[in-house]
This record gives sequence, structure tokens and C-alpha cells, in this order.
Amino acid sequence: MDSSKLKSIDKLINDKKLDQAQMELSKLGPEFLKNTQYLYLRSKIFYINKLYYLALDTLLIALEFGENEKIYILISKIYKILGNFELSKKVANPELRINAITALKNELTGISQKGYEI
Repeated sequence: MDSSKLKSIDKLINDKKLDQAQMELSKLGPEFLKNTQYLYLRSKIFYINKLYYLALDTLLIALEFGENEKIYILISKIYKILGNFELSKKVANPELRINAITALKNELTGISQKGYEI
């Protein structure tokens, strides 16, 4: 995977060039669909566009493929915006976040990709 593409897309997002960033993300192949950085960037765009629940879903899916501090930080920010201060604090705390995320995923059917067979 070419991380330089993802870095350039992150720069576009930070420069508020969201349309261009979305276009570049859409050009990436299916090998990126399980990439935590790709999913984080998608979530970041959703967050900026105030599509908070879509951003949360995408971030929770990203956690299925790998953990990253910035994913937890964005989840915490979103829950704070949504008024769930308790969950926001738990996710922000490295000692509490795993249990908080696990409980959250158990409540939200369809998020977890692991442990389910069809």
C-alpha cells in the first residue's frame, strides 16, 4: 500500500480541500478498504461535514483492523459533540477505552467483523 497517497489526502483534508480529498479517496482500490488510515480519513471528512454517526461507524470499523490513538481521539470528540460526555471520557482514557468500545460494539449490531460466521 502506498502511504504517500494517504498522506497527501490527509494534507488535502487539513487544507480544507474536501472535494478533492474525497475524489482522491474514491480513486483508491479495494485493497484500502481494510486500511485503518484510509478509514480514518473517510471518517475525518464525515466529521468535518457533521455526519457524526457515519464517522463513528467508520471509526469503529477501522478499529476492527487496527488500533490507532487518533481513531480513539476522534471517537471521543464526536461523542462529546453528541452530548455523551461519559463515553467521551472513557474512550479518551487509555485504561478504559477498550472496555468502552467493546461494550459499544456489543450494543451496535453489525459493527464487529470478528467472530461472526455467515
